[in-house]
Amino acid sequence: MYDIVIIGSGPAGHTAALEAAKHKMKTAVIERVPEKLGGVCLNEGCIPLKGLLHYSMHETDYNNIRGIVMQRVGFIRSGLKTRLELAGVEIINGEARFVSPNEIEVHGRMIKAANFILAVGSSSKKIFNNPAVFAPEKIFDLEEAPKKALIIGGGVIGCEYASFLNNIGVSVDIVELMDSILFGGDTEAVRTVGREFKKKKIRLYEKSEVLGISTDREVQIKSGDTVIKDKYDLIIEAIGRRPNTGRIGLDLAGVKLNEKGFIEVNGQMQTSAPHIYAAGDCIGGPMLAYTASREASAAIAHIRNEKPISLDYSAMPTLVFSHPQLGQVGLTEDKAKETGLEHRVYKYFFKAIGKAVVEGKDAGFIKLISDVKENTIVGATGVGDEMAEIINELTVIINAKVKIDAVKDCMHIHPSYSEIIVEALNWGLQPA
Repeated sequence: MYDIVIIGSGPAGHTAALEAAKHKMKTAVIERVPEKLGGVCLNEGCIPLKGLLHYSMHETDYNNIRGIVMQRVGFIRSGLKTRLELAGVEIINGEARFVSPNEIEVHGRMIKAANFILAVGSSSKKIFNNPAVFAPEKIFDLEEAPKKALIIGGGVIGCEYASFLNNIGVSVDIVELMDSILFGGDTEAVRTVGREFKKKKIRLYEKSEVLGISTDREVQIKSGDTVIKDKYDLIIEAIGRRPNTGRIGLDLAGVKLNEKGFIEVNGQMQTSAPHIYAAGDCIGGPMLAYTASREASAAIAHIRNEKPISLDYSAMPTLVFSHPQLGQVGLTEDKAKETGLEHRVYKYFFKAIGKAVVEGKDAGFIKLISDVKENTIVGATGVGDEMAEIINELTVIINAKVKIDAVKDCMHIHPSYSEIIVEALNWGLQPA
């Protein structure tokens, strides 16, 4: 009998396991695919894709880049396994299925626990039932780089894959059904990313759809009133993700799903069965590694009757690791206007930041949204090649409600990319 059994070893799963083990709870993690310990993030998502993007800035040989990245992913996976084992977590390989609310079966082995955490993740959606169309993770398993690629769907995944392929010399087209490739983002920032993509010869078909794909990879694209026919060496479908909730016997556990198949949870990550919790992609939230980890920590805190962990998604940072990157935290300018907040906008361009100019990474800008009454920053959007660390800093500033004067008084290293924050506040106030 375990204190807690966690199904899935991705960011939510292994975070929950390590938290539980730290508190001397008898803990097991069940991983369906042993060679993919760490989940999608480590094996075919966040980590390896960012590796491909990094190395593609320095060389263009696909096999060399992939070899380096996957070797290093292997190191990380091995380190995670060792860390779990040293913490006292039992790793069980196999597919779990509930046979009752308190018991699961894994390859004939019956396992009971006082509590469960479902961290089963998600998989790529697919519309086209065609052997010529691949899920995004195909990018890690090509025999060679294609000459011409089509990505169906913009969004975070589509834009990141397009950037990598473009970096290694592939001709890339993106077809996006919505008005823009990053629909819902700050209008000006999205427009800037699109402009930079076009400079790099990435062709964008926005407000367009794929009508059909032949088995020899000829594609019909409807863009406006025109139907375009083109042929591609690689076709990737990046239209979103679906929860992996269909084969684990949740009905026998008393766990309810919503109409889209995601697990319903409350603010403490409890499902409709109070001793069963869920976290990560399978609950239909932002589908980000760091939110999954936070949700897992919230579940463990509730199991242990500790102080609840805050899950404020409104001040959660996001970043598209395209070239250039697009980052955002808190309110966008559009949202500030919609809510009627009395606000000011501070904007500053990387073309005025010495380090960005001398390193040839001067595309883009930072835009800060302030609450006039509180004299705090409540939102930030940025486009640029080094946005991740800048958005992290702004996330702390926004969540801690640091006064603008205090931020301005805080000296930043020069030259650096993050000094753009202080420069924007000093010199970038936009006319009302």
